[in-house]
Amino acid sequence: AKICRTPANRRRSKCGSAYGYHRRACGVDYRNFHLDTAAARRRGACGAVILAGDIGATNARFGCYRGGARVAWESLETQDYDSADALLAAAVARLPRPQPHLDACCLAVAGPVMAGPEDETANLTNASLVFSRRRIGQTLGVPTARLVNDMVAIGAALDTLAPSQLRTLAAGGAQGGEPGAAKGILAAGTGLGMGVVVGDRCLPSEGGHARIAPAGAFERELVAVTEAELKDEGGVVAWEHYLSGRGVERLHRAVRAVWGEAGAALSAMEITRRGLAGADPVCDTTVRTWVGMLATAAGGLATTAMTLGGVYFTGSVTLSLAPLLGEPLFVRRFREAAWAADFLADIPLRLVTDSCAGLDGAARLAARGRDQRAAPGA
Repeated sequence: AKICRTPANRRRSKCGSAYGYHRRACGVDYRNFHLDTAAARRRGACGAVILAGDIGATNARFGCYRGGARVAWESLETQDYDSADALLAAAVARLPRPQPHLDACCLAVAGPVMAGPEDETANLTNASLVFSRRRIGQTLGVPTARLVNDMVAIGAALDTLAPSQLRTLAAGGAQGGEPGAAKGILAAGTGLGMGVVVGDRCLPSEGGHARIAPAGAFERELVAVTEAELKDEGGVVAWEHYLSGRGVERLHRAVRAVWGEAGAALSAMEITRRGLAGADPVCDTTVRTWVGMLATAAGGLATTAMTLGGVYFTGSVTLSLAPLLGEPLFVRRFREAAWAADFLADIPLRLVTDSCAGLDGAARLAARGRDQRAAPGA
């Protein structure tokens, strides 16, 4: 586990516990996590202890928080687990924590969260795991358990990000960056997540599944190739079919087909490496086309939701192509994404460089839910 060793964490609190944790060598015992209400009241002044999770189809990050600070985190490979219970059990077993009791939990999942009459559930869009808010709460014994879309968690973190966690891609203009204005989020990883932040709420979106809007003849040829490839799946080419890890590979295949190249199939990592090096024309064209499409998708979201507060980009694939995001092509494609939308030039564009931002946002949502539950009349 990764221990956050800040000076504050090294000091002993008045609860008498130090934040130098040891890894438990034993397997998980959920009974150790069940809430002791009296103990929770006694440690109230020391800060709530929260378990947060940011779960994608490839990686699942979990963190332990106390008093709003991340004190340890762990990253697991989602596909190593055949159920949500097994994944959560592994996280609990491996994470150090200040004491055996939890005050709240929030899991942010890369998939739509559906509310039923008695429970909320979430299916990972690009994996087979199913999460249940009720089961999470019962299993961990926490009084406050939340289940949210992963874009909601990132949205909750935006206002707390330090300058070191952001990179400005375009500063925007006079109308942009207004306090309280809507913000857009695009996260390209295993899939493509989108969301819109309005005030202190983030509205999740499945915009990554919307039909792609190619710009120019070359991109239309690429889409035609992929439509044929997806014929048995309905033939709809969505943004996510390109703007994701597997999408990089699919886009590379389409470029090779349009150019008549018979080269070998490559992994997304290798395509990215060769493309950024500029030594392979097909890979170079693939990554630059990918970046242009991301900018167009972002411009469409910004136009739809009037995100004058800015558009924020994150996700593992986005971060791997960060060197291209500040180039004139990216900014120009964003600003030319819509008709009669001059305001796009005023919108600041920012890259979230901290891969744990969603994890921190999930912890913030868990704390907010706990505070609401503790409020008089709640």
